[in-house]
Amino acid sequence: MLTVIIAGCQRQPSTNMPVAKIDDQLLTVDDVHFRFDSSRGFSQSQLQQYLQRWIRDELLYREAVARGLGTSTEIGEQLERARRQLVINALLEQEVYSEKSESNTPEEIRSYYDTHKDEFLLRSDMALVSYMVFSDRDAANSFRNTVLRGTLWGDAVRQTLSNSVQMLKVLTKGDSLYHTQASLLPPELWRVASSTPANQPSFPVKTSEGYYVILVWKFARPGQPADVRFFEGEIRSRLSMERRSKLYNALVENLRAKHSVQILVGSSEDSTQMKSAE
Repeated sequence: MLTVIIAGCQRQPSTNMPVAKIDDQLLTVDDVHFRFDSSRGFSQSQLQQYLQRWIRDELLYREAVARGLGTSTEIGEQLERARRQLVINALLEQEVYSEKSESNTPEEIRSYYDTHKDEFLLRSDMALVSYMVFSDRDAANSFRNTVLRGTLWGDAVRQTLSNSVQMLKVLTKGDSLYHTQASLLPPELWRVASSTPANQPSFPVKTSEGYYVILVWKFARPGQPADVRFFEGEIRSRLSMERRSKLYNALVENLRAKHSVQILVGSSEDSTQMKSAE
């Protein structure tokens, strides 16, 4: 049966085939599918772990209900607080955390960067690099020589990839990527990137991944302003936070205008004095 369940996790037609039972309570194949990401599937081990967890939880829940804990005032209050918060969260997902709070135009990103340029200084060395990785040194040298003879890097890449023989020796490539010493791996790549003159292709660098030819477009030191693209992710995050804050405040103000809202006590300081007077 386990094989059938696992094979069926690609979301075949609905089935109520039982896989576990406690008294009159059934756990079906559909219930299991609901708990797992059907696009990724699950193993027999994961299924068995889930079944054991479901059985334990169900036994504990039944015992708690039998002791009257399910109807206690404290549990009811906790459930109500949780329900209220879930409902509020659903509203905020619609009005505040929707896609419109995530979308930022290039103009908005540039404007924010220009306004806060002093906050976007480099904290470590940064290199803007492109690279091609080949399966053998001869292919890497051939590509490097093409660039040295005056062919633009981008044109040399296109020529290589359009050649049915040469393209088979290309393992991967990267175009105009920002890297620090921590992100440009293996480590020998950073040693080359930090010492190669700008706009000149490096000698082939042998690594466990293949032979790299690197071109450094720009190298900047700590304290220098970074290109806007280097901090684009952080800027997008900041803009999203600002937009969400504005959306949240606007939502609350609009809702306040729709209702009669009164604060029937003074400030905390006044309240303290009133209590003391009593």
